[in-house]
This record gives sequence, structure tokens and C-alpha cells, in this order.
Amino acid sequence: MDSCGSAGAPERVRSAWERCAARGMSRDLDGPREVLPDHEVEHQRALSPLGAHVDVVADLLGVARDAAEARVAVLAGPDGTVLWRRGGRSPLGRADRLGFVEGAGWDEHGVGTNAIAQALRTGAPEELRGTEHFARSHSAWDCTSAPVRHPGSGEVLGVIDLSGPRGTATPDTRGLVRSAARVVETLLAAQAPSPPHAARGTGTPSLELRLLAEPATARVGGGDWFPLPTRSAEILALLSLRERGWSAEEMAYELYGERGTPGTVRTEIHRVRRRIGAVITTGPYRFADPTAVTSDVSRLRSALEQGDVARALNIYRQPLLRSSDLLTIEEWRSELDRETAAAVRRSGDPRIEARWSHTEMGQTYRHG
Repeated sequence: MDSCGSAGAPERVRSAWERCAARGMSRDLDGPREVLPDHEVEHQRALSPLGAHVDVVADLLGVARDAAEARVAVLAGPDGTVLWRRGGRSPLGRADRLGFVEGAGWDEHGVGTNAIAQALRTGAPEELRGTEHFARSHSAWDCTSAPVRHPGSGEVLGVIDLSGPRGTATPDTRGLVRSAARVVETLLAAQAPSPPHAARGTGTPSLELRLLAEPATARVGGGDWFPLPTRSAEILALLSLRERGWSAEEMAYELYGERGTPGTVRTEIHRVRRRIGAVITTGPYRFADPTAVTSDVSRLRSALEQGDVARALNIYRQPLLRSSDLLTIEEWRSELDRETAAAVRRSGDPRIEARWSHTEMGQTYRHG
């Protein structure tokens, strides 16, 4: 693959390369743009809940028990910073020469397209082989990554990565790394109080939403996450915007404009309720108990209100319901961009400003 968007490259890779090219990045990168000093690495490690499970990950991925293993296991923070590495002397030496060291910023704007950056962007396991990497110096590597999420909120806490010489990624590698991430999430869940499956004092099951993701997802009563069709996600987003709810006529206009009818809305609401249960009431349409509903948008706003801009950027990785063209959603999307941009400016932190400027939302807001 000699140029961005070359024929035959997977769509996700072409899109990532296009983002790198739009930033003016060179494929001749000779290392990460930023490597944190040791004291800052120690600070970030102290804040991460993943540190207690580094050796478990190394054992699960085979780098702890097999001296002949050619790959390196890495745990990165939620911003892509390499926090821990495990592996033999030879593979760690190869990683050193690449700049793949503790403290290295391994997000997309730091080293271009790579598996860690892709996993952070998509929230799903990712694998890049050889020349799928943007930086030519990475083309001799295969890398497989999977995000680790908070068992309660679903927030991405970091990424597990297994990297090695080209050809070391096998058909089983993605499943191996994904399984390691699930084990860590299980261990984290065992350490924390169980999340409530129903709102206190009511029989309403809890509803958790990820609206800053593509696709949007939900889970009910602490169960498994499931993807939401765009229309269902739009309805749930609108309900979360207005606690007093929406009449059928209002919802019809929001979803379909002048051509909307209450009957069409009733059909859509029925589809949503069939999947998530009695979380939604009718007449007007609203959440039965707003206190039982949480979302990544509410966590983003909470972080901004508390002045925790770094955490806000960890949450705000993708636009609100990217595929929605509803006017209300577009206005809400712009409002989140404005609020985040203002918080970034108030922080006065050059690193925070750089992180924001390299996000899709930061670039859109700056050029909008």
C-alpha cells in the first residue's frame, strides 16, 4: 500500500490513512511525537486500575511463560500512552528501536495508524498487519489490540496490545487478545460493588447508553451490550434530552419533519420497548425513571463540570450519533463540541489542547 486510500486496503485503514494525511503527517516517522518523562508515566500508572493485572495479561498472552515468544504485550492508557510492557529481551529491544516504550504516545496523531489507536477509536478489537500501518517503520510489525472497559460505566480504561514481527499475528491472535481484555474486565468487576440492576425504590431496570460511539449501544439491567439501530438510538437520545418527555406529535416532527405521524412513532417506540422493556412510558413518551438511565454523554458533561478535561477527552472519542442527521441531534452535537472546546481552552494545558485538536470533533469545531 503505497499511498493513502490505495486499492485493496480495508476501508477502516483507508479512512485512518486519510485522517493522517489530512493532518500533514509523514509516513517517514522515526518515532512517537511524544514520550512522557518517567515521573509522568508513574503518575498515570497510579491512576490506572489496570496496573494490578499487568502480569495476568502477560501470562494470558504467553509472553511471561515462553522465553521464545517473539511478541511484546503492552497495556496502554485511555489516551494511547504506553504504560506497561512485558516480553523477552529480544522483542523488547526491537520495540525500543521503534520507540514503542513506556511513556510513548501511541495514539493516531502520535504515530499514525496503528492497532492501539484504532481500538481506542472504534471501541472494538483491531488488528493491523505490516503495511497497513501508516508509518513505514511499523510495516515490519503485526499488532493486535482490544479495549478494556469499566465493568459498570463501559468507559474505556485502556488497551491491551500484542505486537511482534510481521507474520506473528495468526487467526487466533485477535481472539486471544480479546479474551485477555474480558478477563481483566471480569477481575475489575469482582473488585467493585455490583452495579444496581434497578433504580432504588422502583422496579425500573437500569438503562446504560453509549451514544458517543458508532454504532450506538445499550444494555439493560447490567446485562450484555447490544447495538442500536440509528432510529432507536435517536429516540433514546431525544428522551434523554427532555425529562418531561415528548408527545407523539412532537416526536413525529423531530424524527420525520412535516411528514411524520403519531402512528409511525408508535411503531418505532414499540420496537425500542420490545428490546429494552419498561424503561419507556407512554403519554408522553419519556423514561419511566430518569435516575435509572445513564449515558456516556452524561458522564462527559459531568467530567466537564468537574473540570476534569483529560477524563472528558477519554470519554469523547467520537461524535454524538455520527450517522444521525436530525436537527436536534446536530444541535446537541455542536453544543458538546462548544462545551468541550471551552473547557480545553480554560485548562491552559498544551497537551490537552493538542489532544483535542487532533480529534475529529476538535478539527470539525475549529474549521466549522
